[in-house]
Amino acid sequence: MKTTSIALLLLITLTANKCVNKAGPDLAAMKEKKWVVETLNGLRPELPDGAERPWLKLAGDQLQGFGGCNSLMGSYVLDGEKLSFSGIGSTKKYCEGIQPTENAVKEMLGKVDSFKLDGDQLRLLGSGKELAALRGE
Repeated sequence: MKTTSIALLLLITLTANKCVNKAGPDLAAMKEKKWVVETLNGLRPELPDGAERPWLKLAGDQLQGFGGCNSLMGSYVLDGEKLSFSGIGSTKKYCEGIQPTENAVKEMLGKVDSFKLDGDQLRLLGSGKELAALRGE
């Protein structure tokens, strides 16, 4: 009897643990948060001293952001671990020294098809490869 009880308790514990792990990312925690770009294609963006780092925010059903010089805007679709951006646009200032980084951010957004969320780390993925790593603020 004691062996059966232990086996049943072990089975329940293992099953409960699997259910918790399948919950998936906390999408509510991802939205309405400012995500600052830490890396693009594995490299830290090169910005002039004192320049604000690029950031993104999923606000309602719209993308808001900053590319380093211009405000960014567009749409996104978030479904489970799938994420895609469309209609990406920006204001039209030109900022020498920052423009290559801003162009890389906009180009990267067009390639995103999924993500991984781990606490305050958001990794944007495209075709299974990490395109950008962002930190939540």
